[in-house]
Amino acid sequence: MSKVIDSHCHIFVMNGYEFFKDRPLMEYIDHFGMEKNAVIACNERENDEVIEAVQKYPDKLFGIAYVNVHDMDNSLAKLREYVKRGIFRGVKMHPYCNDFQVDDPAIFPVYETCIELDIPVLYHTGWLNFSDIDANNKSDNVYKYSCIGFPVQFGTVMEKFPELKLICAHFGGNFYQEFLGMAERFPNLYLDTAWLAHYAERMMPPVSVQEWIEHAVKIVGSKQIIFGGEGTYPIDIERCRLTQEEKEDILYNNAKRLYKLDRKSVV
Repeated sequence: MSKVIDSHCHIFVMNGYEFFKDRPLMEYIDHFGMEKNAVIACNERENDEVIEAVQKYPDKLFGIAYVNVHDMDNSLAKLREYVKRGIFRGVKMHPYCNDFQVDDPAIFPVYETCIELDIPVLYHTGWLNFSDIDANNKSDNVYKYSCIGFPVQFGTVMEKFPELKLICAHFGGNFYQEFLGMAERFPNLYLDTAWLAHYAERMMPPVSVQEWIEHAVKIVGSKQIIFGGEGTYPIDIERCRLTQEEKEDILYNNAKRLYKLDRKSVV
């Protein structure tokens, strides 16, 4: 079995990971022998929870921060502080939940800061039918279809910021073909495997998770694909018809490099 880093896991599952029979996250990590596991924040409260969790388990967890694009200066100042301490290793962006456009110039300071700090941006990609999920705990939040995050917007960002390390979650979801093409064009654009089963069964025709991963590796290679969980498991990669080196890239090497996991946290 290859070494494993799960780069896509939310802090709210610390006490009950829904993709592992609602058992605590640390049991999931131990069961699969994860070397490291991401914990992702989706709001300010969760930022603090991520900081606390990484400080408690610095050898097992690394943080991916929420940036409040509607309070940019304060949010980026906090990001800088905790990147310096090695607690935050990247940023998670969700335009649909947080009401912004991916290619809006008002968002560019996030990309510029991530380039400066040399950390990746993990973006949710793909259409989700949820109108009742509120990542910011605001009862008046309105979810706009225009804020889903469309492929052309990500292409615009990568053309303007080719140095940006952009991880597109869920293989782009229902936009897979477009994101696959962007990965071919932009060497700093990555695809993650989180929650692939959700989108795989919605493909026409449906595909297996293994077939999907094998196809992506055939087109862009293994260096731009990163393992994320949410119901995708290490065994799904191990079962793929890939070389051992390709499996190790996906399960371990790419995340370790992108998130600089050799560097210790200062807790």
